Amino acid sequence: MLTPKHLIKKEKNDYRLIAISDIHGHLDRFKELLRKVNYDPVEDYLVIIGDFVEKGDQVLETIHFIMNLSRFPKCYVLMGNCEWAMNALLTIPEIAGEIPKYLKRNSKNGIIRDIYNHEHFSDGHETPLGMQKIMAEKLKQELKFMSHLPTTLLFNDYLFVHAGVEPRENYKECGLSSYLELQHFYELGHSLKYTVVVGHLPTSNYFPRSIHNDIIIDEEKKIICIDGGTGVKPISQLNALIIHSYKGEVTYQTECVQPFPIGVLNKDLYGNGEVDHKIAFPDYEVKMMKKGKEFSQCYRVSDHVMISIKNEFLYERNHHLYCLDDYTDHWVIGEKGTEVKIAGVYGHYVYVICGAQVGWVNEEDIDY
Repeated sequence: MLTPKHLIKKEKNDYRLIAISDIHGHLDRFKELLRKVNYDPVEDYLVIIGDFVEKGDQVLETIHFIMNLSRFPKCYVLMGNCEWAMNALLTIPEIAGEIPKYLKRNSKNGIIRDIYNHEHFSDGHETPLGMQKIMAEKLKQELKFMSHLPTTLLFNDYLFVHAGVEPRENYKECGLSSYLELQHFYELGHSLKYTVVVGHLPTSNYFPRSIHNDIIIDEEKKIICIDGGTGVKPISQLNALIIHSYKGEVTYQTECVQPFPIGVLNKDLYGNGEVDHKIAFPDYEVKMMKKGKEFSQCYRVSDHVMISIKNEFLYERNHHLYCLDDYTDHWVIGEKGTEVKIAGVYGHYVYVICGAQVGWVNEEDIDY
């Protein structure tokens, strides 16, 4: 069983620190983000706040890239719940039987699934314990690296941790599950004198009416949330928080990578004049009220709020109807000539990112 490990670093000189979380096996995004922030491994501090494995299709490459980065003295890699889960799943014999269940409830990508498919384990020729041993052997060096990752980093006045801390005076007395899996930390808050920087939950979860993946910097709460939903949200981005300290004055910058194709509005758009609604964690379940050719009228089961949902975003499971996370029925407002990012084309409608807006436009109103 892994035990929490805490690091402390005091930097008296000027510094530049880059914090990134929840890469989830998206190495191309990670590399592009490092380029955008002009990361210098010798001069800059880099803090990776966990969850760099699973969900993406470049997991092994991401682990190896981060292992190489960790050789630089100013690079700190922290453990997330995904690193902990992978280590436990492949090293604790008593839970070997959880591997098939893990594959059923998790995304279609990831290194565990890659090995499972490569070894043709689906034909039943190997026991769960046998599968576990083979996977652990193939990932021997990677698991060793992850098993020794620290849980927190206290850097001057900043505490970096994957999910959050309990409301205690001494953050080192929290349970491991809190560091790695604490839910709604931004809403719960803390009582420390430090600013706590976390990933784990996508920032979009905290915006009730809009899809918004930017970093949240709350100086009053002393909390910074940086997870942009990569590998989890259909519309997501990989965020970087940049902390500059110069002559005792600290400033923040943010940067992101959001790899979607570009389109251009070919007319002025004015929205539809209606109140926007959003489907988001954890309220995905809906009830159908009126089936439409393109959009259906549904209500959220949690609060009976009506929302217009594109039919492609609806799916049924165990006789219950759900909407994909995240979703909004917002219709975009924008001027002719405005560039937008195209998240998807569904029938005669396009789901786009237009500045701070995520929403719908008619296909005929956009050139791409």
